[in-house]
Amino acid sequence: MKLARRWVAWFVCLWWFWILLVGEWNHDEWIAATGAAAVGASLFELMRSRVGAVARVPRGWLVRGRSVPHQIVADFGIITAALVRSIVTRNVVRGTFTTNRFPATGDSRDDVGARAWADWIANFSPNAIPVDIDRERGLSLVHDLVPNRSSEKPA
Repeated sequence: MKLARRWVAWFVCLWWFWILLVGEWNHDEWIAATGAAAVGASLFELMRSRVGAVARVPRGWLVRGRSVPHQIVADFGIITAALVRSIVTRNVVRGTFTTNRFPATGDSRDDVGARAWADWIANFSPNAIPVDIDRERGLSLVHDLVPNRSSEKPA
């Protein structure tokens, strides 16, 4: 029963994702979306069951994501100011790479989910883009256009 619920959830998400990407609402696209979603959901569940992967996102990490919308607005202002400065002074903004310590959650399954969640929500920031997460050393590599510590750690 759990497998069927996961399959249906993936099917629904993939079906709507197809419709969103195509941008049309007609009979032909419904059929194409149904086929693509069925294949995608089946392949996803097949791969997940073969690998046996379980990636849970701890509740505390979900709550940390609430600051992301505010940080997007702040980063937009930072990027806009840097763009105006670079136009006025004719100096190109190059950016810098920084590494941050990534805290472990204690459970390896939660670590995978927490890292995936943190990497995904950090990608929304227009100023600080995550490049890599080193699981062995517990570090994340981030590229900052304009150095700003709060941009680097939206999670």
